[in-house]
Amino acid sequence: MRILLSVPGHLKTVPMNEYVFYTLQQMGYKIRLFNFGIRKFYPRILRKLSQEKFLNYLDKKLIKLVEKFKPDIFLTIFGFEHRKAILEKLRTKGIITICWWLNDPFQFERSLKQASYYDYYFTNSKGSVNEYKKYEIKQVFYLPPGCFPEIHKKFNISNKQIDICFAGDWHPIREKVIESLIDEFSVAICGPWKKKLNKNSPLLKHIIKNGFFSPQEMVKIFNISKIVLNIHTWFGKWEFGLNPRVFEANACGAFQICDWKQEIPMHYEVDKEIVIYKSVKELKEKIKYFINRPYEREDIAFKAYLKSLKEHTYKIRLEKMFHLCGLI
Repeated sequence: MRILLSVPGHLKTVPMNEYVFYTLQQMGYKIRLFNFGIRKFYPRILRKLSQEKFLNYLDKKLIKLVEKFKPDIFLTIFGFEHRKAILEKLRTKGIITICWWLNDPFQFERSLKQASYYDYYFTNSKGSVNEYKKYEIKQVFYLPPGCFPEIHKKFNISNKQIDICFAGDWHPIREKVIESLIDEFSVAICGPWKKKLNKNSPLLKHIIKNGFFSPQEMVKIFNISKIVLNIHTWFGKWEFGLNPRVFEANACGAFQICDWKQEIPMHYEVDKEIVIYKSVKELKEKIKYFINRPYEREDIAFKAYLKSLKEHTYKIRLEKMFHLCGLI
């Protein structure tokens, strides 16, 4: 199969663009990459175009690539800038169109506007599937992110230098949760937080890596942390939908405490492969229990590590995607 992969290359926090690309190559498919999200890197004259004219320009580039490459499948991650007319044109050429949307449930409305454009639609939230079907989006399936073993690795490090690590974008919910912890625990923050925090915020001194970090930097931090804390940005609002960190941290052999999501028991055995919390109070209780129990942490983390490599790689995800689409 020939696959045209369209990605939002401007999103620094979406390294799965590369994970999907390289995985498809490893699977033996012929791949071409189309980047629809790098407007600021285009010549100045194009950056000054209106949004409509710029999208027209991207459409022409895409069609030109399609005519040259002649793909069997058009697969896009998020698909932010792809309009209905261009996808219909691809369909007239016999090309199967697939979108993998990863921002449910918190951007469901945005996703719904484009979901009907595609032959097949995949979401990171099992709890959102029935919502799509209410709007007659029939070929919609649950497919969470995964791990990329070439990047997400376990190191043999016995000396854990960081007690609790949080790695990710700033969000007011995340800020509130972490601020509630710092009087009792040592928490290290990695990510572009500094510009978002009040100048008097007590969290400023907890930032050990400000700004965007590479996947490799994240993996190193996870490997030297006793506890990796995962806080979905929709914690306290929706109890479904998974972010990539669920699988990435576990694939690093890290001990992860994550906020409860309905999909988690589908993938990991709770309290044996991952620890969950439903409230800040419960989170504190779990941290107090596990922070000084290295052998219990290591047992849980190692089981999650093995499970991740066996069941949650991007190769497994893409095989499932193509199976659901009837392509393999």
